Amino acid sequence: MLYEEARMALTKERLEDLRKEKKLSFEQLSKQLAERGVNISHTNLKNYEINDPVHPLYGRTRSMSIEYLVAFADFYDVSVEYLLGLSNSRKQEYHNISEQLGLCDGAIEELIRCKEDSISEEDPKIYAQQDTAILNDFLTSMEFEIVMEKIKQSLFSYYLYALSSDAFGTKRRERNDEKLEEARLLMNKYGYFPVENDVISQVHMENAIGVLNSYLRKLPKRLCDEFRKNKNEASITKICALVMLAFCDW
Repeated sequence: MLYEEARMALTKERLEDLRKEKKLSFEQLSKQLAERGVNISHTNLKNYEINDPVHPLYGRTRSMSIEYLVAFADFYDVSVEYLLGLSNSRKQEYHNISEQLGLCDGAIEELIRCKEDSISEEDPKIYAQQDTAILNDFLTSMEFEIVMEKIKQSLFSYYLYALSSDAFGTKRRERNDEKLEEARLLMNKYGYFPVENDVISQVHMENAIGVLNSYLRKLPKRLCDEFRKNKNEASITKICALVMLAFCDW
């Protein structure tokens, strides 16, 4: 995969964002890197972030040494792939998950937190205290698909509303004002009334909230029933194993 212009621009953008997140000037960054045994002048650091394509030193980022690239990755605690624009995940261990599921690092970290909070050998938890039990139930439910679809419909409707409300959309509506009025009158004649897309957006979102509300009200009983069923099956299995063991000894 070639390191084309777009990826170099992404490298520049990410170097700048990471430096600003740490609230460092080029001089401060140069000093902190030197303390780690990597000497990069503040001038070169500045050149690596030049984002003006016509600047004579714009291409300096492309000639950055591997040593410097690794030093940046280590200093900012991100992967080299992230700096090169080959991955949108800052951490290498998140790359495959991000590529497969399209999740950002924040979402992946939250899922990991759910997993860690749900399992503890020192403090075993029943289903009611397990984030993963709730998450698995919701993601595999029919309600999840419905809620997601309603949310997408709501977002799309609002997008259409925003398009029609901007300057270009307003002018186009003004040009077609007579045709729109004719269409409105025709709809009224047959008992229909035009509704703005922002209202339609709200209707879809209210439907999503309704489905989610119904799901959450049923959740406690369903998970409790499932837990008891699994517990009873485990007890029966254990009893059968003890009976078989006793029979073999006899």
